[in-house]
Amino acid sequence: MKRRTVKPSALALLAALLLGAAHAQETVLYKASRVEPITGPTLSPGQVLVVDGKIRAIGSRIQAPSGAQVVDLGDGTLMPGLVDAYNDAGLAGGTNEVTREITPGFQAARVIDWKDRRFREALSQGTTSLAISPGTENVVSGLSCVVKTAGRSAESRRVGESTALLISLCSDPTRRNSSRARPDSIYVRQPTNRMGVVWMLRSTFDQVRRGEEIESGEWLASALSGERPMFAVSRTMHDLSTLLTLSEEFELSPVAVGGQEAYQLADRLAAAKVPVVLERLTSHQLQGAERTELVWNLAGRLAKAGVQVSLSGGQLLEQARFAYRFGLSAEEALRAITLTPARTLRLDDRVGSLAVGRDADMLALDGDPLEFTTAIRWVMVNGKIYENQKGDSRGEYDL
Repeated sequence: MKRRTVKPSALALLAALLLGAAHAQETVLYKASRVEPITGPTLSPGQVLVVDGKIRAIGSRIQAPSGAQVVDLGDGTLMPGLVDAYNDAGLAGGTNEVTREITPGFQAARVIDWKDRRFREALSQGTTSLAISPGTENVVSGLSCVVKTAGRSAESRRVGESTALLISLCSDPTRRNSSRARPDSIYVRQPTNRMGVVWMLRSTFDQVRRGEEIESGEWLASALSGERPMFAVSRTMHDLSTLLTLSEEFELSPVAVGGQEAYQLADRLAAAKVPVVLERLTSHQLQGAERTELVWNLAGRLAKAGVQVSLSGGQLLEQARFAYRFGLSAEEALRAITLTPARTLRLDDRVGSLAVGRDADMLALDGDPLEFTTAIRWVMVNGKIYENQKGDSRGEYDL
């Protein structure tokens, strides 16, 4: 039988065609009765043009390009994917490097379990970007990273590595330490009280400022200089006051995380331009972590004073509804789970809003985002739609 041969030029043409098909841009125009860009007024109706995983245009009337697919959500609502600025989802093998007190070189990005079920749960709740932070049992805990909750590969899901440096200005680093335990225990160490935590922070900051060499000191130096965000877990009024004092002493620009008693210092935090990332809001507790006093309108009182407030810790849409119910304005409630945390992480050029050039991360809802009866239709990450295959709330998404 005579074998057919293909000329090299034909092979090259075939390869080019296949390569072109593999990189063909997918163009989809999404229409809804309501679009919440966050950076601008509500569009009613509104449209968002997505090309190859990026937002190409947004407005009330967009001419669909030739060959574009059109998806009409009818009376639905489109809004940006939610951004969680403080979470520990995906960390494998523990959240703390407990052998030392000062570990600025610990990187959350290196210990991620990409198959962790919590990513699917976050996705089912509308969260598309997640800042994964180390634990708080070290005075200087290490570096957080930001990832997408879904994607084709680990590489495609990375948004920012070594995003923020986390310090613990609270009682957490003292939790297991003791000066009276067995001498061969790693927990015979400092700090054993809050004063020790503050001393270690001040001493370490001073060493870096004077140019002394410490292990992984370059990460601390970048946070002290403001090159990267510094997240400080501080919950009580006294710890938050100490954080403000250290900020003045070392000319820092920190982000307060936790902030359960931040309402007592709202004016000082606003004057110092210290954003607050609140840990999960709930009505099921009378006291918060470290026996802090809780107020249900915490987010509203901080926002009224001029503090930039973000919600964190999962179930962001439910938290925003809770905060709105108890006093936070509708506009601020939506910003607290989208644009504000994106700005706090310094990633608002990619996520947190619906604007030209941003990643196509969106939620499709069947009503007002802040109504408790409103359901999520689907979640989009980088232009790809993920739908709940079982119609339940357990996060069983087809990834």
